[in-house]
Amino acid sequence: MNTHTTPPLRDYQLAAVAAIEAACQRGVRRQLLALPTGTGKTCTFVEVIRRRGGRALVLAHRDELIRQTVAAVERWAGDLTVGVVQGERDDLDAAVVVASVQTLARPARLARLDGPFRTVVVDEAHHAAAATYRRILDAVTTADTLVLGATATPYRGDRSPLAELFDEVVYERDILSMIRAGYLCDLRGVRVQLAANFDALHTVAGDFKPGELESVLRAADAPTRIVEAYSAHAAGRRALAFTPTVAFAHELARAFTTRGVRAEALDGDTRLEERRAMLRRFRDGETAVLANCAVLTEGFDEPRADCIIVARPTMSRTLYVQMIGRGTRKCAGKTDCLVLDVAGASRRHELMTTGALYGLRPDGSETILEAQARHRAEADAAKLADEERRRLVAANIDLLRQRRLRWLADPAGELFVLALGEQGSLDVVPSGRSDGWNVLHAVATHERRLAHDVDLEMAKGVAEDFARRQRAERLLDPDAAWLDRPASERQLDALARQKLAVPAGITKGAATSLLGLHFARKRQARRRRPAWVRHAIARRERRASAAV
Repeated sequence: MNTHTTPPLRDYQLAAVAAIEAACQRGVRRQLLALPTGTGKTCTFVEVIRRRGGRALVLAHRDELIRQTVAAVERWAGDLTVGVVQGERDDLDAAVVVASVQTLARPARLARLDGPFRTVVVDEAHHAAAATYRRILDAVTTADTLVLGATATPYRGDRSPLAELFDEVVYERDILSMIRAGYLCDLRGVRVQLAANFDALHTVAGDFKPGELESVLRAADAPTRIVEAYSAHAAGRRALAFTPTVAFAHELARAFTTRGVRAEALDGDTRLEERRAMLRRFRDGETAVLANCAVLTEGFDEPRADCIIVARPTMSRTLYVQMIGRGTRKCAGKTDCLVLDVAGASRRHELMTTGALYGLRPDGSETILEAQARHRAEADAAKLADEERRRLVAANIDLLRQRRLRWLADPAGELFVLALGEQGSLDVVPSGRSDGWNVLHAVATHERRLAHDVDLEMAKGVAEDFARRQRAERLLDPDAAWLDRPASERQLDALARQKLAVPAGITKGAATSLLGLHFARKRQARRRRPAWVRHAIARRERRASAAV
């Protein structure tokens, strides 16, 4: 007799489960689920496993993630047996096997695993492009296996797309929408400005080299400045500090201790038992500041943390969101989370900060929700002052101005476009759901869907991330000098061929906008044609191309 009672899921978690099931019905077998840290990715995919039945495998790469998953299965799917493959543990007969990627990737351990599985979940799926994950997935899946990736950051920071492994982002919510809905705590930000210039630093995989970054931070006396900022703005808060190197983590902890603030540092070489003891002291309030290098960005769950110290300036949105996500969980008595952003002079590099992503003032005087209200008020004022600007950007003026990308927008508010030149165009169009949007990358007559049925802010974020990975910032810079130059002969010819009205003295920027929106409207009109019409046109175009 089934005596297990499953705890209730939240509305968005149930919506995510339904979206996964619907995608399965459409034949999508490699799916991506994107939910912010602290909103219950684990219990969501456990519910998917429970409903689907059959054997399931969950892949994780950290001890904390493995323990969280086992606890979630026991709570949300208590009638299923759960086993662990990690180190000496080899529980291969359980209905749900939670496996360490490092352990399972060993040929001898993988050979003992009796596959295939009905469901395979890849936790922190932005790592799934690594060879170890691919080897495991090849060994344990068939064409009928559901491979579900779960992540808070659905795009890798090293610019390697996950599209090779996952066919579709089937459900996605971002931090901002979850804060607005009350599921995550509010954020406020303070910038710790250093006398440091990051423009001379080299980058690898889209971010600063850790060793060089450490040297620049140390030369700017960053530990002292960080401790001063904490004492001034965050005294009494429980802080997690993220650093570029192990040495800098320990140096920062010593700087806090010298000033009478209880602090510890951990790294990848910290013994498991000692790491757990440190985390326990932090949870109990014995330690006020816990510094780490690349250890607590994933899988760490401590709702009492109400301060995040980003002591490693970064250009990676993925890494930045992972770091601040450690402080967004809600708990009793916690009103908000303060982010201390360590920054310096940099014109060549765009640093990720709460100001850059969410438009927060750098002095901690407002939270995200207050900033959003301010942005809305500013947008309303801009509407009255400049009708043309309102038509183009008011649909989401707060986020567009923060990101500083040049969006084209249809006046009806049903089409948003990033024109990438020879790399095609990114179209954000309604999905058919009342508040859902799709993101499509169109090149010539072909197009690929990057996101499906997400909210408008998330859709624009997906498009902007893709555009930056294509190195298209110059084309999309709203302050670029070329925008005010006279339109080229090629542009004028294209406008004439499309029979578009051309104002006298039209600039390159205005011509680009006219043409970009014109072709985007034509693409959208084609998408609305019946399927048989689209197929007939495609066949005709292929025959014409072959004849040429």
